[in-house]
Amino acid sequence: MKKAIFFAFALLLPACHEEPTMSFGIHLKYQDSSSPSPTVNEDCHAPGSYGVGSGASIDNWEIGEPPPHLFLEVNPDAERDVYNVRVFSSLMRDEDAVWWTPDELFAERTYDRAFGDSGGQDSFVVDFDGEQYTVEVQGLSPAAACP
Repeated sequence: MKKAIFFAFALLLPACHEEPTMSFGIHLKYQDSSSPSPTVNEDCHAPGSYGVGSGASIDNWEIGEPPPHLFLEVNPDAERDVYNVRVFSSLMRDEDAVWWTPDELFAERTYDRAFGDSGGQDSFVVDFDGEQYTVEVQGLSPAAACP
């Protein structure tokens, strides 16, 4: 019985530990600004989310088309309460074939709580393969939700 109680306590102990969460959110819009009618894509990380990142290809390419391709990656760091945003080209996928390995870094930004609390806005343009890609970033205060 003592072993069972000890084992149950050992299982509950990690459950009591709170995972850090982001105190603010971030909303991104990105598009190919050279198209006649560019498609606007969005990515949103709501306040209170855990440190789960996201990534998306932002250049227009067909499956099987050879790289390089352009990617936008958002990595929340809940321990530091910042979002790290990178735009990079890639020539190959990681071994697990889910993430692409960065080849050339075009932009890197870090957004902190002050940016989120104030509803801050940022915008930058990346030139890739003869085309321009615009990334717009908006901070979301702790009381805000993803649009």
